[in-house]
Formats: sequence, C-alpha cells, structure tokens
Amino acid sequence: MGWLKILSLVLLQNSLACRRWWRRKADGLWLREAGKCPWTGGGSLWGELEVPSGPSEAADTWLSSKAESGRITITVELERDGVAAYELNAFEGKSPQDIADRFAELGRRCSKAKPRRTVDCGPFREGTLHTLSNKIGEKACQHPEAKDARALFCRYPPRFYGHAGICNQYTQFCPFEELRMESDPSLIDTAVINVDAEMFHSMEECGVFQRELWIFKVFVHWCPHCQQLMPLLYRLALVLRQRGIRALRFGAVNCATEHELCAAQNWPGHPLLIARYLGPDRAVHDAIEHWVDVVKDAQLRQMLPRYALPGEFPVLKILLEQLPSSMLPKSSWSFLFDADAEHAQSSGCANLTALHLEHPEGADDRVGNGWHDAERNFTTRRRWTDAMLMLRHVLQEWIAPLGDDGNADAFSHGQLLIMESWVELLARNLPDAFGLADPLQELQSALLQRVRAAQRPEGSSLCADEWKLLTAPVLTRIAEVGQRDFVVASACASDTCRMWSLLHTLASEGFRREQGELSSKSELILSPSSPDVMMQTVHDFLEQFFKCHYCRRHFLKNFEAGSFGRDLAKTSRRQVVLYFWRFHNAVSVRVTAWHSCNTTDRRWPPSSVCPRCWEQTADDWPVLSEARDVVRGGASRALDLKSAPNEEEILKFLQSAFAEPDDLS
Repeated sequence: MGWLKILSLVLLQNSLACRRWWRRKADGLWLREAGKCPWTGGGSLWGELEVPSGPSEAADTWLSSKAESGRITITVELERDGVAAYELNAFEGKSPQDIADRFAELGRRCSKAKPRRTVDCGPFREGTLHTLSNKIGEKACQHPEAKDARALFCRYPPRFYGHAGICNQYTQFCPFEELRMESDPSLIDTAVINVDAEMFHSMEECGVFQRELWIFKVFVHWCPHCQQLMPLLYRLALVLRQRGIRALRFGAVNCATEHELCAAQNWPGHPLLIARYLGPDRAVHDAIEHWVDVVKDAQLRQMLPRYALPGEFPVLKILLEQLPSSMLPKSSWSFLFDADAEHAQSSGCANLTALHLEHPEGADDRVGNGWHDAERNFTTRRRWTDAMLMLRHVLQEWIAPLGDDGNADAFSHGQLLIMESWVELLARNLPDAFGLADPLQELQSALLQRVRAAQRPEGSSLCADEWKLLTAPVLTRIAEVGQRDFVVASACASDTCRMWSLLHTLASEGFRREQGELSSKSELILSPSSPDVMMQTVHDFLEQFFKCHYCRRHFLKNFEAGSFGRDLAKTSRRQVVLYFWRFHNAVSVRVTAWHSCNTTDRRWPPSSVCPRCWEQTADDWPVLSEARDVVRGGASRALDLKSAPNEEEILKFLQSAFAEPDDLS
C-alpha cells in the first residue's frame, strides 16, 4: 500500500492537468484521463478515464471528430494488490522522454531553408542608419495587430509623442523637455534604432558589436509592460546621444514582426533587455557580467539566456553604474534615475478627471475610482468582443514554437499536449454565441491525432506552418462571427485586459453551463471542463505561451503559492469564477501601487457599477497583500478605504457581465 501512495504522488507531480494516456493491458486499448488524477482506495489505484461512446473501440474511432464529441467517463480500477490492469505511458515500449525526443527529431523536417542574408555595412559607416531604422519601424507598424492604441507603440521614436489624447490621460506619454528642445531629426530618429533580422545579421558581420555596446529592448507593441518602458528607455537613449555618448547604443526588436529572429536568439518573452558587446574593453565585459550576476536569480537563469534580463528600467541603472566613466560619465545619466525617478514612476497614473468627464462624482467612488465612466455602459457583447479579439490573438501570435531546442519551425511534444488541452478548454467553455464549438472540436481532434501518432512507432511532429493551416478555419469563423455579431467597440485598452476578459468568459460560461442555464440551438453542447482541469490547463498554457515575461512570472509565483483560493477553485466552478476575479483585482491594485498612484483605486467592479458588491469594513482584504508590500505603509486609496467584497453579489455581477446574453437575444 505504501508504494501505491508514492506512485499516486509521482503521478500528480508529473501530470499535465491529469490528461495522460493509459493502455488497457488486456486488449491494448488506449484511454485518456478525464481530468481527475488517480487516487488510492481499498488497496487499489483508481482513475477516471474517457472512452468513446460509439460501438467500436478502435483507435481510429476514438480519434474521429464525431467520436470526440461523444465521450463518456467511467471509473476504472487501474491496479489491484500490485497487479496492474492498465499501463501509464507504456507507449508501445517508449518512455515519455523517448516520445518527446522522437517528436523533436521528426520536427527537424519542419525547418525551412534559411534565406541567404545580405550583409550591408553601409548604414553603419555612411550615417544613413536613421533611414533604415525608420523603414524597419514602419514595417513593424504594418503588423495587423498594430491598430488603435497599439499603433502608438509599434516603433521608435514612439508615435504617442504626437498624440494629445493619450498624453492627456497618462503624462508619461507626453513629450519630455529634452525632446521638445531637440531640433536635429537625426538624433531623434537614431536614439533607439529599430532592428530587424537583416540588420541584426549585418551588425554581427560588420563588426558593430566589436566597436560599441548595444542594449536591445525586445518587445511587442501590445504588451503593457513594454509600453510603460518605452518612454523611459527613449528618454535615456536620447539624452545620452545629446550628450555625445557614442560607445553605448540602444536598439529595439519588435518580435511581432521579427518572430524568427527572436526565436533564433532564444528571446522567450517581453520586455527583455539584451546586452551585446564583443569588443576588447575588459571593463565593459566585467560590467555586463556584474549586471547579469546581480539581477538574475536562479529562476531567471533557467528561463532566460545569459545576457537577457527583465525589461525593467531600474535594472539599467545597475549596468550603467558599472561601465567605465571614460565611456559613460555618471553625470550624463544619473539624474534620470534619481531626481526624476519618482516622477517617472508616478507619471504612469491615470488622470482621474479625464476618466470621469461624464460622471465627475465617479472620482469619489469609495471603490474603483480608477476605472473609466464607460464601465457603466459595458455590455456582455463588448466584453465578449475583447475575449474574441484575444482568442484570435492567442491563436495567431502567442502559440508559436519557442525555439528553445534550436528549432523555431516546429513545436515540442510538451507544447503539443498543452495546445490540445487548451483548445479543448476553449471548445467546452466558450459561449455558444461565439459559434466556434465545431471548428475548435475539429482543431482539437487534429491535435489529438498528433498526440496518438507520437506514441506509435512512426512518430509524428507539428510544424509551425501546419499549425497555421489547422487554425485557419477557426480564424475564419472568428472573422465571420465578429463582423456579424460583435461589431462593437472594444472595452479594453490593452491585451492584458483582453486576456482577463477571455479567462473571465471561460470561467463564467463553465459555471453557467453547470447550473443548467444554457439554452442553445445546437444539437450537442459539450459539458464544461471540470474546475481542476480548467485551473491546470490555464496554468500550463500561460506557463508555456504567455509572452509577457512579468505577467507569466507573477502568475506562476502566485499559482504555485496557492494564492487567492487556488485549491478551493480546483473543486468548484463557482470558485474558479471568483478565483480569476480575485487574481485580477490583486494585479490591478498592485500595479497601481507600484506606480505610486495614491489617489487611484483599481478594485473592480467599481461601487458605482455594483453598489452591493462592496461593504465597508475595518479589516484588510487579504487579496491585496502584494500591493500592501509595495507601498510599505505609504498612502494608497485602495488600501486605506477598506472594503470587503460580498462575493455572492460579485458572482452575480460576473455572471451578468461575462455569461448572461443581455443584448444577444
């Protein structure tokens, strides 16, 4: 009995949302876990497995799309008194690592012939770098996702300096004094150089890194953290150019359009700061090594290449302090981190007056005065629009090979397993009004076939180009449904907000289906994912594919710590809804506290939108503990005006906001 407990623990530790495959020894039939991890009882090991509901038990029937939508779950005795009736990961004699290695090996066939890159050293000698940089920047701004507010962050110099609207709401996006006083266009254009794969290759071949230390910002234009870093980095770079500093240069790589470069360099997230120097000055090398050793903890050393660091502005100060004064006098940059540091940080605060032009009294809301007046008018359709936009974005942009195994053209076996579980989660929990159940089930079936084929002697792989073909029907349906049913303005200003909308929608719809409230014209609606499967699948997906480095690290830290009621959420769909809401609040208030926005409260929903959601209290709300650690006893409206949530009312609000079809009938 003792070893059964050990086996059960090992299974839990090595599970992928408990969706592994078991083979019945009697006849070789493969069955998959239904999402609940095996447990021990009465001297046996038990499990819940999915089986096809059709008459045939052949693998082809199991893998067909029709059979896929008609699964049933049974409880089986996997092992009794040390005698196994089923084998886990037997895979016809291959271990899980063997399968992963074979999958990676076959994935080499996906590799495309790399174009022979031309080397053009002219721009680095002839002073025409600004022309090439502008051309690369404009190419990045042609990206299909560089629309609306995101179009202001697609290149350097930043476009937001000419946009009065965003400057009115957030002062850090207003032109700074050094920029207003500068009359030389070449300095403005070359403070930060836009870099693509061709230019990066030319820089390597033309000896640029032998002459100068380059710091590259790796970013995408829809990332809020990248957007916040943009004005700080640009001011630093321009000031150094104005003061005659030539041995330290700054470049920017937009991974939205330079995916192959980012994958080939193994830059796995954003924003990142990358150091490149191959010159003879030992002091510069020592400064970079010191920078790396001081900033990167054990976790970051695992996650990032050696000379890639988190894209945080204060991190740059550690490097600049170590560079030789002959190369970079401290007087040329220190004031940007000292006297102006507090202002730069607080300039990320929203203008409360601009947020409440229609309802000025909203600035005095006891809870949530940091949300726009438009929150009062947001409908389910508008919130679903953001979820739909994020879903399209995830399929097109987020899900891509990481390239950490040297192959940026094929997915790993581990990624495939996560992708299949994620697509199933979408198929089971998106509202029927999205009209995506059928193409998502077809996509999941195709991925499931790859999973099973990987266990056979011939093996399988999944190329990045194949993924694009497989997702085409889903993306086409998204476009059709969006143009027909969701022609409304987005409620979100950032893709982080849209990701929260997608998670809230999945959780709320799953809970709604459980309550039996769904009325659909479809002949078959899949049952929602179990709460433990939803929680683990979201964890695995964000761990693997969340491109925002900060967001991913923060999410994983809190998930592993069990924060915000994680364990309770694994047992109840109701609690899953509340879990994502608690997490969302914790993030919003923590970010506000980090920016020292003492008069801004981002608890949500605001009391003006849901008066019964909050009750005045003398006690702290534990969900906001991270924000409390940030302010360290300082002022914070969200912490000082203490209120406790009425979670029954919160749940009603969330269901009406993300699951009830208020204007879709």
